[in-house]
Amino acid sequence: MEETAPLLGRSFRGRKPQTVVLLLSLVVFITSCSDSLSAVPSTRLLEDAICRRFTVRNATPSPMDERACKADAVQSELAYLKGLLDALEAAVGLLVAFPYAALSDNIGRKPILLLFVTGYFLSSAWTALVLYRSDVLPPHAILVSSVFFLIGGGRCVVVSALHSAVSDVTTDDDRTSGFLAIMFGNLAGSFIGPAVSSGLMQVTSPWVPYLVGFGLMPLGAAVLLFVPETSSPRKLDADKQGPVDDTTTSMLSGHLVHCVRPLKDSVDLMRQPALAVLLVTFLAPMPMMAAASQFLVQYVSKRFEWSLATAGYLLSLRGTVNMVLLLVILPRLSTALMSRATAKAPSGAAKDCILARSSAVALTLGCLLMASDSIYVVVGGLVVNTLGAGLAAVCRSLAASLVSPQHTAKLQTLIGIVESLGSLFAGPALAAMLSAGMRSGGAWMGLPYLGLAAFLSVTTLLPLFFVRFPAGPPPEDVFACVRGGCCSLEAHCPVHAPP
Repeated sequence: MEETAPLLGRSFRGRKPQTVVLLLSLVVFITSCSDSLSAVPSTRLLEDAICRRFTVRNATPSPMDERACKADAVQSELAYLKGLLDALEAAVGLLVAFPYAALSDNIGRKPILLLFVTGYFLSSAWTALVLYRSDVLPPHAILVSSVFFLIGGGRCVVVSALHSAVSDVTTDDDRTSGFLAIMFGNLAGSFIGPAVSSGLMQVTSPWVPYLVGFGLMPLGAAVLLFVPETSSPRKLDADKQGPVDDTTTSMLSGHLVHCVRPLKDSVDLMRQPALAVLLVTFLAPMPMMAAASQFLVQYVSKRFEWSLATAGYLLSLRGTVNMVLLLVILPRLSTALMSRATAKAPSGAAKDCILARSSAVALTLGCLLMASDSIYVVVGGLVVNTLGAGLAAVCRSLAASLVSPQHTAKLQTLIGIVESLGSLFAGPALAAMLSAGMRSGGAWMGLPYLGLAAFLSVTTLLPLFFVRFPAGPPPEDVFACVRGGCCSLEAHCPVHAPP
Protein backbone atom coordinates (compact mmCIF):
# COMPACT_ATOMS: atom_id res chain seq x y z
CA MET A 1 0.00 0.00 0.00
CA GLU A 2 2.92 2.35 0.61
CA GLU A 3 3.71 2.20 -3.10
CA THR A 4 0.24 3.12 -4.31
CA ALA A 5 -0.62 5.88 -1.87
CA PRO A 6 1.50 8.65 -3.38
CA LEU A 7 0.66 7.44 -6.85
CA LEU A 8 -3.06 7.85 -6.28
CA GLY A 9 -2.62 11.30 -4.81
CA ARG A 10 -0.74 12.40 -7.90
CA SER A 11 -2.98 10.75 -10.46
CA PHE A 12 -6.32 12.40 -9.81
CA ARG A 13 -5.16 15.81 -8.64
CA GLY A 14 -6.24 15.77 -5.03
CA ARG A 15 -9.82 14.62 -5.66
CA LYS A 16 -11.17 12.07 -3.22
CA PRO A 17 -11.63 8.54 -4.64
CA GLN A 18 -15.34 8.74 -3.78
CA THR A 19 -15.64 11.93 -5.87
CA VAL A 20 -13.96 10.31 -8.86
CA VAL A 21 -16.22 7.25 -8.65
CA LEU A 22 -19.27 9.52 -8.28
CA LEU A 23 -18.36 11.54 -11.38
CA LEU A 24 -17.76 8.37 -13.39
CA SER A 25 -21.11 6.99 -12.21
CA LEU A 26 -22.81 10.23 -13.30
CA VAL A 27 -21.28 9.94 -16.77
CA VAL A 28 -22.47 6.34 -16.97
CA PHE A 29 -25.94 7.40 -15.79
CA ILE A 30 -26.30 10.08 -18.48
CA THR A 31 -24.99 7.75 -21.19
CA SER A 32 -27.33 4.99 -20.02
CA CYS A 33 -30.29 7.38 -20.06
CA SER A 34 -29.39 8.38 -23.60
CA ASP A 35 -29.10 4.77 -24.72
CA SER A 36 -32.28 3.55 -23.02
CA LEU A 37 -34.34 6.54 -24.17
CA SER A 38 -33.57 5.70 -27.79
CA ALA A 39 -33.55 1.88 -27.57
CA VAL A 40 -37.28 1.09 -27.84
CA PRO A 41 -38.05 3.97 -30.27
CA SER A 42 -35.24 2.87 -32.57
CA THR A 43 -36.60 -0.69 -32.49
CA ARG A 44 -40.07 0.59 -33.40
CA LEU A 45 -38.71 2.80 -36.20
CA LEU A 46 -36.61 -0.05 -37.58
CA GLU A 47 -39.60 -2.40 -37.35
CA ASP A 48 -41.64 0.15 -39.31
CA ALA A 49 -38.94 0.44 -41.99
CA ILE A 50 -38.76 -3.35 -42.40
CA CYS A 51 -42.54 -3.67 -42.37
CA ARG A 52 -42.90 -1.20 -45.25
CA ARG A 53 -40.57 -3.25 -47.42
CA PHE A 54 -42.39 -6.49 -46.62
CA THR A 55 -45.90 -5.10 -47.06
CA VAL A 56 -46.64 -1.59 -48.34
CA ARG A 57 -43.73 -0.18 -50.30
CA ASN A 58 -45.50 3.05 -51.24
CA ALA A 59 -46.85 3.93 -47.82
CA THR A 60 -47.22 7.45 -46.46
CA PRO A 61 -44.46 8.89 -44.23
CA SER A 62 -46.58 8.44 -41.07
CA PRO A 63 -45.82 5.26 -39.05
CA MET A 64 -47.77 2.14 -39.97
CA ASP A 65 -50.14 0.44 -37.56
CA GLU A 66 -47.83 -1.56 -35.30
CA ARG A 67 -50.19 -4.54 -35.25
CA ALA A 68 -49.63 -4.96 -38.98
CA CYS A 69 -45.90 -5.42 -38.35
CA LYS A 70 -46.07 -8.48 -36.09
CA ALA A 71 -45.84 -11.00 -38.93
CA ASP A 72 -43.23 -13.72 -38.38
CA ALA A 73 -41.20 -12.59 -41.40
CA VAL A 74 -40.96 -9.00 -40.14
CA GLN A 75 -40.10 -10.01 -36.59
CA SER A 76 -37.51 -12.53 -37.76
CA GLU A 77 -35.84 -9.92 -39.95
CA LEU A 78 -35.91 -7.40 -37.11
CA ALA A 79 -34.33 -9.86 -34.67
CA TYR A 80 -31.60 -10.85 -37.12
CA LEU A 81 -30.82 -7.25 -37.98
CA LYS A 82 -30.56 -6.21 -34.32
CA GLY A 83 -28.50 -9.30 -33.52
CA LEU A 84 -26.13 -8.70 -36.41
CA LEU A 85 -25.75 -5.08 -35.32
CA ASP A 86 -24.68 -6.22 -31.84
CA ALA A 87 -22.28 -8.78 -33.33
CA LEU A 88 -20.63 -6.20 -35.58
CA GLU A 89 -20.18 -3.80 -32.68
CA ALA A 90 -18.59 -6.61 -30.67
CA ALA A 91 -16.30 -7.49 -33.60
CA VAL A 92 -15.14 -3.88 -33.84
CA GLY A 93 -14.50 -3.91 -30.10
CA LEU A 94 -12.39 -7.05 -30.39
CA LEU A 95 -10.44 -5.56 -33.28
CA VAL A 96 -9.39 -2.42 -31.43
CA ALA A 97 -9.47 -3.53 -27.78
CA PHE A 98 -5.75 -4.09 -27.32
CA PRO A 99 -4.63 -1.01 -29.27
CA TYR A 100 -6.93 1.07 -27.09
CA ALA A 101 -5.65 -0.75 -24.00
CA ALA A 102 -2.13 0.32 -24.97
CA LEU A 103 -3.39 3.87 -25.50
CA SER A 104 -5.12 3.79 -22.13
CA ASP A 105 -1.83 2.87 -20.48
CA ASN A 106 0.03 5.62 -22.35
CA ILE A 107 -2.37 8.57 -22.46
CA GLY A 108 -4.79 7.67 -19.65
CA ARG A 109 -8.39 6.53 -19.20
CA LYS A 110 -10.10 9.88 -19.75
CA PRO A 111 -9.13 10.39 -23.44
CA ILE A 112 -10.38 6.88 -24.21
CA LEU A 113 -13.74 7.66 -22.58
CA LEU A 114 -14.02 10.89 -24.58
CA LEU A 115 -13.25 9.01 -27.80
CA PHE A 116 -16.00 6.52 -26.95
CA VAL A 117 -18.57 9.31 -26.52
CA THR A 118 -17.53 10.73 -29.90
CA GLY A 119 -17.86 7.38 -31.68
CA TYR A 120 -21.17 6.67 -29.96
CA PHE A 121 -22.53 10.06 -31.02
CA LEU A 122 -21.55 9.52 -34.67
CA SER A 123 -23.00 6.00 -34.65
CA SER A 124 -26.32 7.29 -33.30
CA ALA A 125 -26.35 10.09 -35.87
CA TRP A 126 -25.96 7.57 -38.72
CA THR A 127 -28.74 5.39 -37.26
CA ALA A 128 -31.04 8.42 -37.10
CA LEU A 129 -30.28 9.24 -40.75
CA VAL A 130 -31.07 5.69 -41.92
CA LEU A 131 -34.34 5.58 -39.97
CA TYR A 132 -35.39 9.05 -41.11
CA ARG A 133 -34.68 8.33 -44.79
CA SER A 134 -35.99 4.76 -44.76
CA ASP A 135 -37.75 5.54 -48.04
CA VAL A 136 -34.34 5.86 -49.69
CA LEU A 137 -31.92 3.90 -47.51
CA PRO A 138 -32.53 0.17 -46.90
CA PRO A 139 -32.85 -1.00 -43.27
CA HIS A 140 -29.59 -2.94 -43.56
CA ALA A 141 -27.74 0.37 -43.98
CA ILE A 142 -28.04 0.69 -40.21
CA LEU A 143 -25.22 -1.87 -39.92
CA VAL A 144 -22.75 0.80 -41.07
CA SER A 145 -23.22 2.49 -37.69
CA SER A 146 -20.89 -0.12 -36.17
CA VAL A 147 -17.97 1.31 -38.14
CA PHE A 148 -18.06 4.49 -36.04
CA PHE A 149 -17.15 2.45 -32.97
CA LEU A 150 -13.64 2.26 -34.37
CA ILE A 151 -13.50 5.67 -32.66
CA GLY A 152 -13.34 4.79 -28.98
CA GLY A 153 -13.75 1.04 -29.38
CA GLY A 154 -17.39 0.65 -28.39
CA ARG A 155 -18.74 -0.89 -25.19
CA CYS A 156 -15.94 -3.43 -24.83
CA VAL A 157 -13.30 -0.73 -24.51
CA VAL A 158 -15.32 1.75 -22.45
CA VAL A 159 -16.30 -0.88 -19.87
CA SER A 160 -12.64 -1.87 -19.48
CA ALA A 161 -11.57 1.78 -19.20
CA LEU A 162 -14.24 2.54 -16.60
CA HIS A 163 -13.38 -0.44 -14.42
CA SER A 164 -9.67 0.27 -14.75
CA ALA A 165 -10.30 3.86 -13.63
CA VAL A 166 -12.25 2.63 -10.61
CA SER A 167 -9.48 0.15 -9.79
CA ASP A 168 -6.96 3.00 -10.01
CA VAL A 169 -8.62 4.94 -7.19
CA THR A 170 -9.99 2.22 -4.88
CA THR A 171 -8.48 -0.28 -2.47
CA ASP A 172 -9.14 -4.03 -2.46
CA ASP A 173 -11.81 -3.61 0.22
CA ASP A 174 -13.64 -0.84 -1.67
CA ARG A 175 -13.25 -2.15 -5.21
CA THR A 176 -16.53 -4.08 -5.33
CA SER A 177 -18.42 -1.01 -4.07
CA GLY A 178 -16.79 1.08 -6.79
CA PHE A 179 -17.76 -1.40 -9.48
CA LEU A 180 -21.30 -1.57 -8.14
CA ALA A 181 -21.51 2.25 -8.15
CA ILE A 182 -20.69 2.25 -11.86
CA MET A 183 -23.24 -0.49 -12.41
CA PHE A 184 -25.81 1.45 -10.40
CA GLY A 185 -25.33 4.50 -12.63
CA ASN A 186 -26.01 2.29 -15.63
CA LEU A 187 -29.07 0.67 -14.07
CA ALA A 188 -30.54 3.95 -12.82
CA GLY A 189 -30.41 5.25 -16.38
CA SER A 190 -31.91 1.97 -17.55
CA PHE A 191 -34.81 2.51 -15.13
CA ILE A 192 -35.61 6.13 -16.01
CA GLY A 193 -34.99 5.95 -19.75
CA PRO A 194 -37.47 3.21 -20.73
CA ALA A 195 -40.27 4.67 -18.57
CA VAL A 196 -39.89 8.13 -20.11
CA SER A 197 -39.43 6.65 -23.58
CA SER A 198 -42.52 4.41 -23.39
CA GLY A 199 -44.63 7.23 -21.98
CA LEU A 200 -43.61 9.58 -24.79
CA MET A 201 -44.15 6.91 -27.44
CA GLN A 202 -47.74 6.37 -26.26
CA VAL A 203 -48.64 10.05 -26.65
CA THR A 204 -46.41 11.17 -29.50
CA SER A 205 -44.03 9.97 -32.21
CA PRO A 206 -41.15 7.54 -31.51
CA TRP A 207 -38.88 10.27 -32.83
CA VAL A 208 -39.40 12.44 -29.74
CA PRO A 209 -37.74 10.12 -27.17
CA TYR A 210 -35.14 9.11 -29.74
CA LEU A 211 -34.03 12.71 -30.27
CA VAL A 212 -34.12 13.46 -26.52
CA GLY A 213 -31.74 10.56 -25.95
CA PHE A 214 -29.54 11.78 -28.79
CA GLY A 215 -29.35 15.22 -27.17
CA LEU A 216 -28.12 13.80 -23.84
CA MET A 217 -24.83 12.60 -25.32
CA PRO A 218 -23.11 16.03 -25.34
CA LEU A 219 -24.16 16.44 -21.69
CA GLY A 220 -22.37 13.22 -20.79
CA ALA A 221 -19.24 14.45 -22.58
CA ALA A 222 -19.42 17.74 -20.64
CA VAL A 223 -19.53 15.94 -17.28
CA LEU A 224 -16.66 13.71 -18.37
CA LEU A 225 -14.46 16.79 -18.77
CA PHE A 226 -14.61 17.26 -14.98
CA VAL A 227 -13.33 13.73 -14.30
CA PRO A 228 -9.61 13.83 -13.41
CA GLU A 229 -7.16 11.38 -14.93
CA THR A 230 -6.71 8.32 -12.71
CA SER A 231 -3.93 6.31 -14.35
CA SER A 232 -0.29 6.29 -13.33
CA PRO A 233 2.35 8.23 -15.27
CA ARG A 234 4.90 5.47 -14.64
CA LYS A 235 3.78 3.52 -17.71
CA LEU A 236 6.05 5.47 -20.06
CA ASP A 237 9.29 4.59 -18.25
CA ALA A 238 10.19 1.65 -20.45
CA ASP A 239 9.33 3.53 -23.64
CA LYS A 240 11.68 6.38 -22.77
CA GLN A 241 14.68 4.07 -22.87
CA GLY A 242 16.59 3.41 -26.04
CA PRO A 243 17.32 5.51 -29.14
CA VAL A 244 14.64 7.50 -30.88
CA ASP A 245 14.06 6.80 -34.55
CA ASP A 246 11.52 8.92 -36.39
CA THR A 247 11.35 6.78 -39.53
CA THR A 248 8.00 5.46 -40.66
CA THR A 249 9.16 1.87 -40.19
CA SER A 250 10.18 2.56 -36.61
CA MET A 251 6.86 4.25 -35.85
CA LEU A 252 4.85 1.34 -37.27
CA SER A 253 7.05 -1.17 -35.46
CA GLY A 254 6.60 0.70 -32.19
CA HIS A 255 2.83 0.80 -32.64
CA LEU A 256 2.78 -2.96 -33.31
CA VAL A 257 4.80 -3.60 -30.16
CA HIS A 258 2.37 -1.48 -28.12
CA CYS A 259 -0.55 -3.49 -29.50
CA VAL A 260 1.03 -6.94 -29.09
CA ARG A 261 2.60 -6.43 -25.68
CA PRO A 262 -0.74 -6.03 -23.81
CA LEU A 263 -2.02 -9.15 -25.58
CA LYS A 264 0.98 -11.21 -24.46
CA ASP A 265 0.86 -9.86 -20.90
CA SER A 266 -2.88 -10.47 -20.65
CA VAL A 267 -2.56 -14.04 -21.92
CA ASP A 268 0.18 -14.61 -19.34
CA LEU A 269 -2.36 -13.90 -16.60
CA MET A 270 -4.34 -16.94 -17.74
CA ARG A 271 -1.55 -19.22 -16.48
CA GLN A 272 -3.46 -19.14 -13.18
CA PRO A 273 -6.00 -21.99 -13.48
CA ALA A 274 -8.55 -20.35 -11.19
CA LEU A 275 -8.43 -17.07 -13.13
CA ALA A 276 -8.65 -18.85 -16.48
CA VAL A 277 -11.79 -20.70 -15.35
CA LEU A 278 -13.28 -17.55 -13.84
CA LEU A 279 -12.89 -15.76 -17.17
CA VAL A 280 -15.38 -18.23 -18.67
CA THR A 281 -18.13 -16.60 -16.57
CA PHE A 282 -17.62 -13.35 -18.50
CA LEU A 283 -19.07 -15.00 -21.61
CA ALA A 284 -22.48 -14.70 -19.90
CA PRO A 285 -23.11 -10.97 -19.13
CA MET A 286 -23.51 -9.72 -22.70
CA PRO A 287 -25.91 -12.48 -23.88
CA MET A 288 -27.92 -11.98 -20.69
CA MET A 289 -27.92 -8.21 -21.17
CA ALA A 290 -29.12 -8.62 -24.75
CA ALA A 291 -31.87 -11.04 -23.72
CA ALA A 292 -33.11 -8.74 -20.94
CA SER A 293 -33.19 -5.48 -22.90
CA GLN A 294 -34.36 -4.74 -26.45
CA PHE A 295 -34.74 -8.42 -27.32
CA LEU A 296 -37.06 -8.89 -24.32
CA VAL A 297 -39.24 -6.02 -25.55
CA GLN A 298 -39.53 -7.57 -29.01
CA TYR A 299 -40.13 -11.05 -27.55
CA VAL A 300 -42.97 -9.90 -25.25
CA SER A 301 -44.47 -7.72 -27.97
CA LYS A 302 -44.59 -10.63 -30.40
CA ARG A 303 -45.58 -13.45 -28.02
CA PHE A 304 -48.19 -11.61 -25.95
CA GLU A 305 -49.33 -9.07 -28.59
CA TRP A 306 -48.22 -6.05 -26.60
CA SER A 307 -47.15 -2.81 -28.23
CA LEU A 308 -43.43 -2.08 -28.06
CA ALA A 309 -44.16 1.01 -25.95
CA THR A 310 -46.07 -1.06 -23.37
CA ALA A 311 -43.43 -3.80 -23.33
CA GLY A 312 -40.82 -1.11 -22.77
CA TYR A 313 -42.11 -0.62 -19.22
CA LEU A 314 -40.69 -4.06 -18.38
CA LEU A 315 -37.24 -2.53 -18.76
CA SER A 316 -38.11 0.02 -16.07
CA LEU A 317 -39.29 -2.83 -13.83
CA ARG A 318 -35.94 -4.49 -14.37
CA GLY A 319 -34.18 -1.23 -13.53
CA THR A 320 -36.18 -0.90 -10.30
CA VAL A 321 -35.27 -4.41 -9.14
CA ASN A 322 -31.67 -3.76 -10.09
CA MET A 323 -31.49 -0.65 -7.94
CA VAL A 324 -33.01 -2.47 -4.95
CA LEU A 325 -30.47 -5.22 -5.51
CA LEU A 326 -27.52 -2.84 -5.58
CA LEU A 327 -28.68 -0.42 -2.88
CA VAL A 328 -30.12 -2.88 -0.37
CA ILE A 329 -29.64 -6.59 -1.05
CA LEU A 330 -25.99 -6.85 -2.15
CA PRO A 331 -24.60 -4.34 0.40
CA ARG A 332 -26.38 -6.10 3.28
CA LEU A 333 -25.30 -9.52 2.08
CA SER A 334 -21.76 -8.25 1.64
CA THR A 335 -21.69 -6.78 5.16
CA ALA A 336 -23.16 -9.94 6.68
CA LEU A 337 -20.67 -12.18 4.91
CA MET A 338 -17.69 -10.00 5.85
CA SER A 339 -18.78 -9.92 9.49
CA ARG A 340 -18.72 -13.73 9.52
CA ALA A 341 -15.27 -13.90 7.97
CA THR A 342 -12.84 -16.07 9.88
CA ALA A 343 -9.09 -16.27 10.02
CA LYS A 344 -9.31 -18.89 7.30
CA ALA A 345 -10.94 -16.40 4.91
CA PRO A 346 -9.77 -12.91 5.90
CA SER A 347 -10.18 -11.33 2.48
CA GLY A 348 -13.26 -10.46 0.49
CA ALA A 349 -12.63 -13.26 -2.03
CA ALA A 350 -14.77 -15.78 -0.14
CA LYS A 351 -17.57 -13.23 0.14
CA ASP A 352 -17.41 -12.46 -3.60
CA CYS A 353 -17.48 -16.17 -4.41
CA ILE A 354 -20.70 -16.70 -2.41
CA LEU A 355 -22.33 -13.65 -4.02
CA ALA A 356 -21.27 -14.81 -7.49
CA ARG A 357 -22.74 -18.29 -6.98
CA SER A 358 -26.04 -16.86 -5.72
CA SER A 359 -26.22 -14.49 -8.70
CA ALA A 360 -25.55 -17.32 -11.17
CA VAL A 361 -28.41 -19.38 -9.71
CA ALA A 362 -30.79 -16.41 -9.95
CA LEU A 363 -29.84 -15.71 -13.57
CA THR A 364 -30.36 -19.31 -14.67
CA LEU A 365 -33.62 -19.84 -12.79
CA GLY A 366 -34.96 -16.52 -14.07
CA CYS A 367 -34.31 -17.52 -17.69
CA LEU A 368 -36.19 -20.78 -17.21
CA LEU A 369 -39.21 -18.85 -15.91
CA MET A 370 -39.02 -16.29 -18.74
CA ALA A 371 -39.56 -19.11 -21.24
CA SER A 372 -43.11 -19.57 -19.90
CA ASP A 373 -46.23 -18.92 -21.98
CA SER A 374 -47.75 -16.91 -19.10
CA ILE A 375 -46.93 -13.21 -18.96
CA TYR A 376 -47.14 -13.29 -15.15
CA VAL A 377 -44.52 -16.04 -14.95
CA VAL A 378 -42.38 -14.17 -17.47
CA VAL A 379 -42.50 -11.01 -15.34
CA GLY A 380 -41.70 -13.07 -12.23
CA GLY A 381 -38.81 -14.66 -14.07
CA LEU A 382 -37.55 -11.23 -15.07
CA VAL A 383 -37.51 -10.19 -11.41
CA VAL A 384 -35.68 -13.37 -10.34
CA ASN A 385 -33.24 -13.03 -13.22
CA THR A 386 -32.53 -9.41 -12.34
CA LEU A 387 -31.55 -10.45 -8.81
CA GLY A 388 -28.48 -11.99 -10.43
CA ALA A 389 -27.52 -8.84 -12.31
CA GLY A 390 -24.60 -8.17 -9.97
CA LEU A 391 -22.74 -11.24 -11.26
CA ALA A 392 -20.43 -9.34 -13.61
CA ALA A 393 -19.41 -6.75 -11.00
CA VAL A 394 -18.82 -9.38 -8.32
CA CYS A 395 -16.82 -11.60 -10.69
CA ARG A 396 -14.71 -8.60 -11.73
CA SER A 397 -13.87 -7.98 -8.09
CA LEU A 398 -13.13 -11.67 -7.54
CA ALA A 399 -10.87 -11.73 -10.61
CA ALA A 400 -9.09 -8.54 -9.49
CA SER A 401 -8.34 -10.17 -6.14
CA LEU A 402 -6.43 -12.93 -7.98
CA VAL A 403 -3.87 -10.61 -9.62
CA SER A 404 -1.40 -8.03 -8.40
CA PRO A 405 -2.43 -4.33 -8.65
CA GLN A 406 -0.04 -3.60 -11.54
CA HIS A 407 -1.88 -6.17 -13.68
CA THR A 408 -5.35 -4.70 -13.11
CA ALA A 409 -5.60 -2.82 -16.43
CA LYS A 410 -4.50 -5.89 -18.40
CA LEU A 411 -7.04 -8.01 -16.52
CA GLN A 412 -9.88 -5.57 -17.25
CA THR A 413 -8.96 -5.56 -20.94
CA LEU A 414 -8.92 -9.35 -21.00
CA ILE A 415 -12.35 -9.43 -19.34
CA GLY A 416 -13.64 -6.97 -21.93
CA ILE A 417 -12.36 -9.22 -24.71
CA VAL A 418 -14.15 -12.25 -23.27
CA GLU A 419 -17.37 -10.25 -22.87
CA SER A 420 -17.11 -9.16 -26.50
CA LEU A 421 -16.75 -12.80 -27.55
CA GLY A 422 -20.08 -13.37 -25.81
CA SER A 423 -21.58 -10.46 -27.74
CA LEU A 424 -20.39 -11.89 -31.06
CA PHE A 425 -22.78 -14.82 -30.94
CA ALA A 426 -25.44 -13.52 -28.51
CA GLY A 427 -27.53 -11.46 -30.92
CA PRO A 428 -27.48 -13.87 -33.89
CA ALA A 429 -28.08 -16.88 -31.59
CA LEU A 430 -31.08 -15.25 -29.88
CA ALA A 431 -32.47 -14.22 -33.27
CA ALA A 432 -32.06 -17.75 -34.65
CA MET A 433 -33.79 -19.29 -31.62
CA LEU A 434 -36.64 -16.75 -31.81
CA SER A 435 -37.16 -17.54 -35.50
CA ALA A 436 -37.12 -21.28 -34.76
CA GLY A 437 -39.57 -20.73 -31.90
CA MET A 438 -41.95 -18.75 -34.12
CA ARG A 439 -41.88 -21.50 -36.74
CA SER A 440 -42.63 -24.20 -34.16
CA GLY A 441 -45.14 -22.14 -32.21
CA GLY A 442 -46.65 -22.90 -28.81
CA ALA A 443 -44.28 -23.45 -25.91
CA TRP A 444 -41.32 -23.34 -28.29
CA MET A 445 -41.68 -19.56 -28.46
CA GLY A 446 -39.68 -19.55 -25.23
CA LEU A 447 -36.74 -21.29 -26.93
CA PRO A 448 -34.41 -18.25 -26.66
CA TYR A 449 -34.63 -18.26 -22.87
CA LEU A 450 -34.42 -22.05 -22.59
CA GLY A 451 -31.25 -21.94 -24.66
CA LEU A 452 -29.88 -19.09 -22.58
CA ALA A 453 -30.57 -21.00 -19.34
CA ALA A 454 -28.54 -23.94 -20.68
CA PHE A 455 -25.75 -21.58 -21.70
CA LEU A 456 -25.68 -19.94 -18.26
CA SER A 457 -25.50 -23.35 -16.59
CA VAL A 458 -22.32 -24.16 -18.49
CA THR A 459 -20.62 -20.76 -18.29
CA THR A 460 -21.52 -19.69 -14.73
CA LEU A 461 -22.85 -22.51 -12.55
CA LEU A 462 -20.17 -25.05 -13.45
CA PRO A 463 -17.14 -22.73 -13.07
CA LEU A 464 -18.36 -21.06 -9.88
CA PHE A 465 -19.52 -24.18 -8.04
CA PHE A 466 -16.83 -26.65 -9.04
CA VAL A 467 -13.65 -24.53 -8.92
CA ARG A 468 -11.93 -23.48 -5.71
CA PHE A 469 -10.63 -19.92 -5.83
CA PRO A 470 -7.57 -18.81 -3.81
CA ALA A 471 -7.94 -16.06 -1.21
CA GLY A 472 -5.67 -13.59 -3.00
CA PRO A 473 -3.14 -12.97 -5.77
CA PRO A 474 -0.06 -15.16 -6.13
CA PRO A 475 3.37 -13.72 -5.30
CA GLU A 476 4.81 -11.42 -7.95
CA ASP A 477 7.52 -14.02 -8.53
CA VAL A 478 4.88 -16.17 -10.21
CA PHE A 479 4.33 -13.49 -12.87
CA ALA A 480 8.09 -13.14 -13.24
CA CYS A 481 8.49 -16.84 -14.01
CA VAL A 482 5.56 -16.72 -16.43
CA ARG A 483 7.41 -14.01 -18.35
CA GLY A 484 10.55 -16.14 -18.38
CA GLY A 485 12.38 -14.56 -15.45
CA CYS A 486 14.14 -16.29 -12.57
CA CYS A 487 11.66 -17.71 -10.08
CA SER A 488 12.65 -17.72 -6.41
CA LEU A 489 9.68 -19.90 -5.52
CA GLU A 490 11.18 -22.90 -7.34
CA ALA A 491 9.08 -26.03 -6.73
CA HIS A 492 6.45 -24.04 -4.84
CA CYS A 493 5.62 -22.02 -7.96
CA PRO A 494 2.33 -23.13 -9.59
CA VAL A 495 3.98 -22.76 -13.01
CA HIS A 496 7.22 -24.59 -12.25
CA ALA A 497 5.86 -27.10 -9.76
CA PRO A 498 6.54 -30.72 -10.79
CA PRO A 499 3.49 -32.73 -11.90
